[in-house]
Amino acid sequence: MRVPNTKVWLKTEFAQRPDLLASGTTVADKVLGRLNATWNQSKSVSSEFSGRYRELLRVADAEIGEMAARAGDIPCRLGCTYCCKDERIVLTEKEAVLVVQHIEAQLDAEQKGRVVASIRAAAPTSDQASVPCAFLIDERCAIYENRPLACRSYFSRSVASCHDFFLDKSRMPQRFSAPKMVEIAVHEVTRAAKHSKLYEINTLMQRIYADPDKPTQWAAERMSDESDLADPE
Repeated sequence: MRVPNTKVWLKTEFAQRPDLLASGTTVADKVLGRLNATWNQSKSVSSEFSGRYRELLRVADAEIGEMAARAGDIPCRLGCTYCCKDERIVLTEKEAVLVVQHIEAQLDAEQKGRVVASIRAAAPTSDQASVPCAFLIDERCAIYENRPLACRSYFSRSVASCHDFFLDKSRMPQRFSAPKMVEIAVHEVTRAAKHSKLYEINTLMQRIYADPDKPTQWAAERMSDESDLADPE
């Protein structure tokens, strides 16, 4: 499945609330404008995609933070890890580059060893079973600075509902969905909506770290073709 663009996502999100579509589109246009400006200006910061993308994430995090602050009732806190165990976590191949760069350049030998061992032992994350993300180490995210947008934009409205979902997958958690729009907008600005596919995080990282040559290649933004692992379109 390819990443949808912002307008398609908005129409789906507000299918049952057409009265909110106009205001949602206005907000989306403003977010897209800020992200596009940052993306264009980032050429002067770095010629590499990863450097430019990090600049974009900085603005995206600020946009998401403002949304969460305005909502005022977001209970997500450090140490609450239900979403790291309850959800199917996806990322694009370009996001995977940032993850590999984090592992290869920002972790010391002991930390890297633990993370790679966790990757190799991990089962695919799923919203149908409580399976932890490979990067959840000691109840903390080992790649937090470079975590995927799917993680950055996920917010709960009720810890109790996350707990209930952890125990019973028929009881959907209560989510704050507005930040998801920023995630979609980032993908659109970087043209991921047209050129990227989505991958389950543990499966893709296992494939990369099964070959001793691939981590170096991915860290240098020379991605191998792993499209057979991608979500179906």
